[in-house]
Amino acid sequence: MSRPRVLCVSGNRSTRAAVTLSLTDAPVDVVIAQRPAAAIDRLEQEGIDAVVIDASTVTDVPALVDTVESEAPRTPTFVSWGASDDGGGVLSEVIVRAGEIEPGAQLAAAITDRLDDDSSAELPRAGDPNTGDFTTEPAASLRELPADLAEIVGAVRRRLVDVTSPLAVERVLREELTGCDRFAFAWIGEYDRGEREIVPWLSDPKAMAWSLHRTVSIGDGEQPLLERAIHSGEIQYRRYGEDDRDAVPFGDRAFERGARSVAVAPLAAGGELYGVTVVYATEPISERERNAIQTIAATASHVLETIAIRGRLDQRERALHRYERLVETAGDGMYVLDDAGHFTTVNDALVEMTGYSREGLLGEHASILFDREDVTAATALIRSLLETESHTETIELPLETKAGERIPCEAQIAVLVPDGEFLGSVGVLRDITERKRSERKLRERNERLDTFARIVSHDLRNPLGVAQGYLELFEETGDVEHAEKTRDGLDRIGSIIEDVLAIAREGDWAADTDPTDLESIAHEAWDHVSTAEATLSVTGTMTIEADRSRLLRLLENCFRNSIEHGDTTRTVRVGPLERDGRDERDRRGGRGERDGRARGFFIEDDGEGLPEELRDEIFDPSVSSSTEGLGIGLWIVREVATGHGWSVVATESEGGGARFEFEIGV
Repeated sequence: MSRPRVLCVSGNRSTRAAVTLSLTDAPVDVVIAQRPAAAIDRLEQEGIDAVVIDASTVTDVPALVDTVESEAPRTPTFVSWGASDDGGGVLSEVIVRAGEIEPGAQLAAAITDRLDDDSSAELPRAGDPNTGDFTTEPAASLRELPADLAEIVGAVRRRLVDVTSPLAVERVLREELTGCDRFAFAWIGEYDRGEREIVPWLSDPKAMAWSLHRTVSIGDGEQPLLERAIHSGEIQYRRYGEDDRDAVPFGDRAFERGARSVAVAPLAAGGELYGVTVVYATEPISERERNAIQTIAATASHVLETIAIRGRLDQRERALHRYERLVETAGDGMYVLDDAGHFTTVNDALVEMTGYSREGLLGEHASILFDREDVTAATALIRSLLETESHTETIELPLETKAGERIPCEAQIAVLVPDGEFLGSVGVLRDITERKRSERKLRERNERLDTFARIVSHDLRNPLGVAQGYLELFEETGDVEHAEKTRDGLDRIGSIIEDVLAIAREGDWAADTDPTDLESIAHEAWDHVSTAEATLSVTGTMTIEADRSRLLRLLENCFRNSIEHGDTTRTVRVGPLERDGRDERDRRGGRGERDGRARGFFIEDDGEGLPEELRDEIFDPSVSSSTEGLGIGLWIVREVATGHGWSVVATESEGGGARFEFEIGV
């Protein structure tokens, strides 16, 4: 059985020696702290029963007293205001909350009297409550106890073997302790750390002789026995009478029923404080009875620990089951990787998304689904999350299925860092194919709209110029034919505007197709272009399934490109393109009809030709070889051809000019 510990706080060696000497014959152990900081450390790390402060060497006595009161509520604190010749200095006891001062008492007498008042018959220490090292150990074996006490302890142990709830523990202890003549009553209270309260457990309120329908506050100094038991982790004992029954839990009721002594034993195990058991008796509780109470408390503590662990495991199992159900039913692919990047968990959605079986993914490295570069990027993201202590982050990366298909995905990644140790990562994969498609369409639509502003000015220039020229001739000559030509030009302008608006709204370069004669539409397009002194030569004809309005614009832009960007152009030729690459005229020596083997048509001129360095990018609207903007008109040519399902290539004619071949296919 350990003795009370008295902490002496003094920076003077002689004072420390005098205090120790004066307590030599007292039933206490003296421990030393030379500075207040060291005293505070001892209060935090050790069980201290009383404190002696040398005011002559401690600069801020009130602050240290407040700290004692905070760290060890209601611990007797004595302040030495001077020393006598025999070293047993006269002390004044300081109790901050009560404000009491008791001058004139000698050191040994003051401390032992105060400790006796607080009843300090304690069993071996259970551990430091400040470090969470709570473990209530048995005080004695059954062989050391009287027969009736051994029988009580044995009955408690037997009945606690199969209990599964804290209330069952309360019932067993109450019934066994109060079922003998030694004890008057017993109850168990749970310690609510957040509210700093003791909450009595009431397994059978109707069967209880005492009414315990209220909680007991801790920390305000009103319940010194409970506070000391919780703080020190040791059993506390006290005899009391009518004058000091307020210091005993439910003291009024206990006193009325004849109780004159009480023992409070903490219920703690495995570093966890569960509560206290409080036992009352009409006679002083002997040391052997306290040993039996401590042994019963130790047994109950380990049972409560088992119940708590089982409850936590059950809760975790239920949470894990809910989590697994959530993962399995989630529509997005979900996975868990270990710290080395191997799959440890995959859900059905990911299995379906990838085409692999669950067994085929589990244990495999993430690189089975993701490229090396993407794995590196994800690893860097995880490292960033760990460094910044962030929770989640999102990254886009393609997933490669078992069949080799690449699916664009958005991965939301979180790291698993329980207790500061990196165990792996969790990921949620969402297929964003439709979103990417929508984004691409929107981007293409915006690019089109951005280009249409330039297209309008480019395409309208020639029909507007033609209309203005015929209007001037009409004004000079009054010839109605010139007025008709002017109207044709204006109609063409209106048609171009309608086409541009339709394409901007619908994105369609080939709305309604009809059989169209190549020769007739080529001449019509030629009439819409300012051709200067150049001539059109149609070497053959063919019937094309095309949107006439769109095909007209294709031809106009090709003709305009030949005239405007070929200063030496004299002839523009149009004709069918046979499968061997030769045009119809080369085969027959002159004009001819399609013989069924034409795979498309061509347009060429005898001008300066296309710049060789631009041929690969000639259809890009941003490419231009002059201020007029070469690329815009040819971009329209490509878009119209693509909208019809045709391919177009730019090459060089035999005369060194530009040549465009449109392959339709049959």
